[in-house]
Amino acid sequence: MNLRVDYQKCSKSGECYYNHPELFRKGDDQFPVVLQPHVPPALEWEAQGAADVCPVQAVIVGDGDRAPEAE
Repeated sequence: MNLRVDYQKCSKSGECYYNHPELFRKGDDQFPVVLQPHVPPALEWEAQGAADVCPVQAVIVGDGDRAPEAE
């Protein structure tokens, strides 16, 4: 599973990094930084949870060989 943030949509609410610190941290610009763009199987439920909790649906999870690029 791959993980990215759509920075065009992101409102910097912090829900992703407050609730899922194993996958995100807060950047100097207050935007989330993805720590694991290729999510290991043990953390897939965390990645989906981050997408579910994002108030503007800026956290995007997907499948594939390469990590989706941040927009």
